[in-house]
Parts: sequence; C-alpha cells; structure tokens
Amino acid sequence: MKVEVIVRIDGEEVATLDQAVFGEAIEIEQQTEALKDRIGQVVLELGFSQLAETLRTPCCCGIPMENKGRRCVTIMSQSGEITFDRRRYRCRRCGRSLTPADAVVRCGRHRITRHLAKQVCQLATLEHFTRLEQLMADQHSVHIGHDEMLRLVHDVGGTVDRQRQVAAKRAAEQPSTVTAQIHPRQVYVSCDGIMYCTNEREPCPTNPEENRLLWRQMRVGCVYWQDANEQWHKRVIWGQEELQTFAASLYRLACECGYREAEEKIFASDGGDWCWGIRDQYFADAVGILDWYHASEHVWECGQALFKDTPAIKGWVDDALERLRHQGGDGLVEWLQPQLSGLRAKKRAALTGLLGYFGSRIGITDYPDYRSHGWQIGTGMIESTAKQLVGIRLKGPGMHWSRLGASAITALRAHNLNNNWHTLWNRLLL
Repeated sequence: MKVEVIVRIDGEEVATLDQAVFGEAIEIEQQTEALKDRIGQVVLELGFSQLAETLRTPCCCGIPMENKGRRCVTIMSQSGEITFDRRRYRCRRCGRSLTPADAVVRCGRHRITRHLAKQVCQLATLEHFTRLEQLMADQHSVHIGHDEMLRLVHDVGGTVDRQRQVAAKRAAEQPSTVTAQIHPRQVYVSCDGIMYCTNEREPCPTNPEENRLLWRQMRVGCVYWQDANEQWHKRVIWGQEELQTFAASLYRLACECGYREAEEKIFASDGGDWCWGIRDQYFADAVGILDWYHASEHVWECGQALFKDTPAIKGWVDDALERLRHQGGDGLVEWLQPQLSGLRAKKRAALTGLLGYFGSRIGITDYPDYRSHGWQIGTGMIESTAKQLVGIRLKGPGMHWSRLGASAITALRAHNLNNNWHTLWNRLLL
C-alpha cells in the first residue's frame, strides 16, 4: 500500500511525504517507523528554527552582542539528522562568539540533541561501549560513532560528578542549606568500597620487567529506610576523590533523606577504618553497628587457626558466635580471655588478634541491644549497592577504565538507581 502524509504546522502545509508499505509484518512495522522518523525530521527542523527566533539577544562585557547573521547546523536527533537555522552573535569588545540556540537544543558541544543524548547516556549505563553503537542503530535507527558516544558519556557523567563534589563541599560548610526531602522515622547509613580495573599499569611484583593493570577503589554509600508499608527504599552515592569530599557527599545525601530529623539513626558498616572515620565525623549521633557477617569471618579465621579438624572448629566457632549474639562483643572478649592460657606461637597470636579486634569495637558490637530494637545487624544493602552501582557495569569480562570514564558511568548509574534520571536532565547544563 502507498501511504501519503501531509504535514501541516499552524495551518500551513510544510511537507508531503510518500511511503510504500509492504512485505512481512516486521517489514511493515519498520517502514512505518521510517515514516514516523521523516515526519519527526520535518517537525524538528521547523520547531528548532522557530525556537531559535524566540531567544533573547545575549549580552557580554555588559553590552548586547552583535548579530552576525544566521547559520545552519546539522545535528543528530532520534528521528535522524536534521538541519536548522540559528543566529550567531559576537561580542564587540572581547570577540567571544555565541549561538544561544545551541545551548537549548544541543547537548553541550556535541552535535546531538539533548533528548537523544539522554537516551545514549541511559543505555551506556547498562551496556558495554563496544555494543552501544549497534544497539542505537537497531533500537532507534540512529547512527552515532563509538568515539562520539564515549566523549558524550564522559562529558555528561563528568559534569554530574563535579556538580556532586561542589554540592558536597557546600553542604559541609553550610549544613543548614540542605533540606530533607523525605521524613522517615528510622534511617540507616552505610558505606563501603569496591575495586575496579583501570587502564593504568604498574610493575608486576613477581616480574618487575612486566606491567600489570592497576586496580582502584570506588567508594559507594547508601541511605536506606522503610516506608509505612514496610517497603525498603534507598538512595546511593559514589566517589573516588579524596575521602573528605566523599564523606561530605554521603552526609548531604543522608540529610536529604531526613537523617537529622529521624527518631532512630543507625550507621552500619564493615571493619574498614575509613568507614568508621566518616561515622565519627558526620554520624557520631547514630548507633554504630559492625556488620555481623564481617565480625563472624574474624571468628571463623581464628577458629581455623586454633583447631585442625572441622568438628572442633565448628564447635568452637558456634560457641563464640552464640556469645557474640547474646552478650555482644564485651561478652565474647570475656569468654575468650581465659583461653589464652597455655597457647603458644601462631595459636596465641590468632586469639590475641581476635581479642584486639573485638576489644577495640565493643561500642559497635552490642548485638543483643540491636536485635531488641529490631535493627538490622548485616550490611547486605551496601553490598548489593556496590554490585548494582559498580560491579555490574565496571567489572565485566575484559573491562578496564580510565578514572574519568569510571566516575562518569557510575555517576549516571547512580542517578538512574536513585530514580532521578529525568530531573537530572531537566537541570543539566554543560
């Protein structure tokens, strides 16, 4: 069949489009999509040209800029390539040039519309760059080069990451500027680190003449709570800059999630010193909980050093964990102390180490009290966050990243996980 579409805009006929539609079902649908794209190109070209005319004359150096005439630009949209007119201006004093319509239509310096850039970046948070070019062609009939998409994601994600750091520093200096967006009764805060492979290299310890890929840590944090229907919600944060800025980012996120107003505040983490340093600085008023499973691992390691056969190891570990669960770290230390008598060498060192570990963490291992309040004693939420935010996308087979690329992708994934994707793009300025 032959399809004819007359496009009228504001009552005026601007184009007549013909399309032959035939073949199998999939071919008919593909031809229909192609017709829709042609209509989209007509509407976008005229719409963007009209939009450009509505923009004010920009100013520079305190005076209006000089109109240097209209120029055409060709950019990629979801409907394919389009060309539209816009005015170019130049400052009489400093010589700076500006095309105001580009800031409205294009995504920064890229010859891509903001809407298409939004789709490219969202798909990049899910798929490897080697497949991204083909996926865009298959799903949207849009052909954008691999390098162009890589630059776009680095530019957008890098901007989002820098904005986070600036906001974090402002929040650290002026906490009152951060307002709570939700008001849960109980708020948990947690943080952890996860390693990813970079494209940097370092000498191999076993063979100094060879270089190996260097691994770096991405810090992740999350704030989570339950609603009135006991459904869990969380917001996530990321960062591989200096610890102070990441800590301020986590505090800002917590304040947005109602941390300061919450009746119950809990900071839960594993035994990482930097994690508890953040707690001491920003969350000292929260109850600290050492992750039960990390604490259990230390008990198991000690049991394996003290005994050789499996039944003996399991029996001792079960007794130790029973003490820890019902009497806390204080009760476990009291139970372990007499067992030092008669131990020598590696066994004594193992038990001494376990005593030191729990002896310095009495205040964050009061598990009977935590359980009586119904608080979580495990940090599964931050473990899953690290996997969702970093592991799934950055740790695929053969993947290695630049620091900029890793931060950019993680920044975009975080906004997607936080259900903040559309708000991000409404506010984004490159």
